[in-house]
Amino acid sequence: MYISLNTSPKYIMNGAIERILANVPHHRIVLEITEHAPIEDYSIFREALKPLQEKGIRLAIDDAGAGYSSFQHILELSADIIKLDISLIRNIHLDTRRRALATALIAFAKAINCMMIAEGVECEEELLELRKLGVGKAQGYFIGHPTPVENAASLKIAV
Repeated sequence: MYISLNTSPKYIMNGAIERILANVPHHRIVLEITEHAPIEDYSIFREALKPLQEKGIRLAIDDAGAGYSSFQHILELSADIIKLDISLIRNIHLDTRRRALATALIAFAKAINCMMIAEGVECEEELLELRKLGVGKAQGYFIGHPTPVENAASLKIAV
């Protein structure tokens, strides 16, 4: 089991994330970099990330397909996980354009050995389409609703 923490780039840059996570098992942490905040200088940002990644923290690009520079984040940050935004997932089983863009991103993720997670899966048809496209992990109300942390550890969910 791991914990995903959504964070904006500024908290990585100013060292807050490194200080907050100093005494936790780093291999169980995934930092989700939000697409809703810009990264001014990717080389400086990568340097700020380096000590965290060297300790085992993984990186996810959150909300891919939305926000400021979605594709630039994907290209520049060498993430371990790409999370497809709900805007690409919604009705993917009915929309050729969404399906085509998701297919391209899934192929890209496979080519760079990056895990793909679909966000916002809210019906069985979306989940089935994503499985056909090769997405192995998903989250959303169809899968399960948010739950208190004390209940989460006992859940046994197979998707």
